[in-house]
Amino acid sequence: MRQPLTVLVFLYRVTAGSPEYAVFQRADDGNWQSVSGGVEEGEDLVTAARRETAEETGLRDLGPLCKLDMVSGVEKAGFRTSPYWDEDLYIVPKHFFAADVTNAASEIALSSEHRDMRWLGYEAAHGTLRYDDDRTALWELDQRIIRDHLPPVT
Repeated sequence: MRQPLTVLVFLYRVTAGSPEYAVFQRADDGNWQSVSGGVEEGEDLVTAARRETAEETGLRDLGPLCKLDMVSGVEKAGFRTSPYWDEDLYIVPKHFFAADVTNAASEIALSSEHRDMRWLGYEAAHGTLRYDDDRTALWELDQRIIRDHLPPVT
């Protein structure tokens, strides 16, 4: 069963010295976001981030993940499994990661969860994302890339 935790992973690549960010259009509501999904029973955050990325993009050999400082939350009521979670829980934490796929061995292959994907520069990606916390996490990632300060998760 799913734990009351969510992971989001921003994929990026550097071309011609500038970062581009992958944004995905959800098939169910049309909103644009990063890779996103739940943490299954027995998984830690990093394992879930890698699994969700593989499921949604087909990329199975990610390099190091960067755990962003950004953490936010979403209402518990939006999840099918919420009746099984602690009744005192109201907000499900969202943890943000990033992965450099500049040298990925394969191209992104969309899952049925998405109907479109685009590589965009920071301003365009920022303007495309639906949720404020996603935009804040993207800002953090962009700043970390500019400052060359992306600590990998071990």
